[in-house]
Amino acid sequence: GMEDAMVMFHKGPPFQRVVGEEEVSESERCHERGAVHGLRYNNEGSRLASVGTDGSVCFYDGKGMVLERRVEKVHRSSVFGCAWNEGGTHLLTCGADGFARLLEGSSGDVVYEWNVAEIQWQERNGGSDTGEDSSSNNNDKVPMGAMQLGCAFVKGEIPISIGFNGQITVLPIPTSLDLPFASNASKLEKPLIITGHQAPISAMTFGAPGTNTIYTADTDGVIVQWNGNTGNPNGRVFVIDEVDTDILGKVHGGATISSLAFCQNDENEDGKGTLFSAGWDDHLRITRGTHCIDKLPLEAQPNALSTGTALTVVMTVEGLLLVQHRKIISQLFRLPYRATAICLSRDDATLYIGGDDGNIYVYSVHSSDAVNPLVETHVLRQSHGQPVQSLRLSNDGTKLASSDVRDVCIHSTDDYSPIVSKGRWCFHTQSIRSLAWSPDD
Repeated sequence: GMEDAMVMFHKGPPFQRVVGEEEVSESERCHERGAVHGLRYNNEGSRLASVGTDGSVCFYDGKGMVLERRVEKVHRSSVFGCAWNEGGTHLLTCGADGFARLLEGSSGDVVYEWNVAEIQWQERNGGSDTGEDSSSNNNDKVPMGAMQLGCAFVKGEIPISIGFNGQITVLPIPTSLDLPFASNASKLEKPLIITGHQAPISAMTFGAPGTNTIYTADTDGVIVQWNGNTGNPNGRVFVIDEVDTDILGKVHGGATISSLAFCQNDENEDGKGTLFSAGWDDHLRITRGTHCIDKLPLEAQPNALSTGTALTVVMTVEGLLLVQHRKIISQLFRLPYRATAICLSRDDATLYIGGDDGNIYVYSVHSSDAVNPLVETHVLRQSHGQPVQSLRLSNDGTKLASSDVRDVCIHSTDDYSPIVSKGRWCFHTQSIRSLAWSPDD
């Protein structure tokens, strides 16, 4: 298939055209306009289907490549993908109109359709009927994220479709259709949306203790909550009171999320804790469960977060900010060096800061003082020969782990003496951006 709306048939090697010699045949000029986006043979190779920009589906004989049938306006706009079921009796299509449709292979009739855009819109609104459809806020245009780019039949002849936003929708087939191949798909009571990331993951943290919840974030500004027991996604985080007209699920507006941190005690009513996310849109977003409920503008681009029990510290390119109970409680605290890593003690009393000079600075925290919230108490000089990349306290708070581009070091928090000094644990050849202690330290 090509961008000139033609499908050219060849056999070989050596390859030569099957239909026609020099002139373009009717079978090759099957689509009216635009590009041909997909070509699929059935499993036996006896039939071929093509889909394209004109919204039509063309069926061909798989041997002689003769055009058997052209079904027009299967979709309102471009058809991006198609797939045969295992028996070759039905064809699944999906397109930019947000629909997936099931066609009977011999007649070309549409036997069923799924409004995937509406399914995702309802899922975005908690599965409730809000009285408005997915296009009501966008001049009847299909949301970009809900445009369906590919489809397939997976194990057990279950149809699926994948959208521009990276979400896979598993499609149930009604039992009323009485399709012999659809026994497994008919067991689904409603469509199932499988989500995840389609951009590099840039941050990760655990949720409330005992819940086995994991949060991940990526460079597109998407946050996903996961079930740590099963490894399955619970869903994407979406912003309350902000209409996501494109259904892209970008919490930070498409900006990279540089850090995630979970604060267990943030005076929230349900006691489930609060997720903080820092993005390069210069905002701190506040999330509970899968609902982003608030945001705080920051004076500079944030690079890291660290939480204790009720306090959160935000490290920006210009300095540090203290956040408590969903409010910024300090002025921007500027440092005489460039901070590259932070770690707050569990009791919110001590803050450790790694610098680009290889030193680790220790501060006592005075959250009631908005002007001077941090007081330097100690400096671990030249603890690293390179800028400190990560800091992490042990679970009992007695040991501090730190890393750079090569070394991992351990210090006692009692007298700051080295337990593992630089040059001993040097297992990496690139920046060590994250550290974690085992439960038994």
